[in-house]
Amino acid sequence: MNSNKMLSKKNLARKDKIKKVAHELFLERGFQETSLSDIIKISGGSYSNIYDYFQSKEGLFFEILDDICKQHFKLIASQIHISENKDLKENLISFARVFVKIYNTIPMVSWGRIIFSQVYNTDYLQNWLQDNEKFFAYNILANLFSKQKNKFICDNASKLAITFCNMLKEPYYTLNVLVESPLMNKKEQKKHIEFMVDLFLNGITDKT
Repeated sequence: MNSNKMLSKKNLARKDKIKKVAHELFLERGFQETSLSDIIKISGGSYSNIYDYFQSKEGLFFEILDDICKQHFKLIASQIHISENKDLKENLISFARVFVKIYNTIPMVSWGRIIFSQVYNTDYLQNWLQDNEKFFAYNILANLFSKQKNKFICDNASKLAITFCNMLKEPYYTLNVLVESPLMNKKEQKKHIEFMVDLFLNGITDKT
């Protein structure tokens, strides 16, 4: 959704300022409660700027999501320590620590609420998902799984990666988004990660 081609440095700077202001206002007030006039008043842009750069308020919103998605992908990729020389459990824990930490923050919960409020924008949402799928964090794990010796893991790399990421987010992230339940502290994050990694790798076994 980015449209930076053919823009001068001045126009790029103005576009970035509009996105920065909109980002802050969306987090502070929510999508519906933030008007284009609010964004224009603070950013110093204009309606024509927004329509030229983003086409609409929805286009502006989803381009900001583009940036967030890419930033989180780079952050996870740079902070985790996945290696083919480590066993699978070590790699999963390394990934999970960064992933859970990111989703267990007020800004991510706020963005989750805003995204839920935009589910009716099916065209924008579908395009955004298609454009950004390669930057979703599960791709990092899918790449790791595709190199495992276990044939089942290799053959189902993407599905397993998506499943593990969803396991790490739930039920806490949805509860944070929908009913404002408290964020996990470091001890709770560690316990949650250990439980989910064990469940993912070993399933439910009869320990009696």
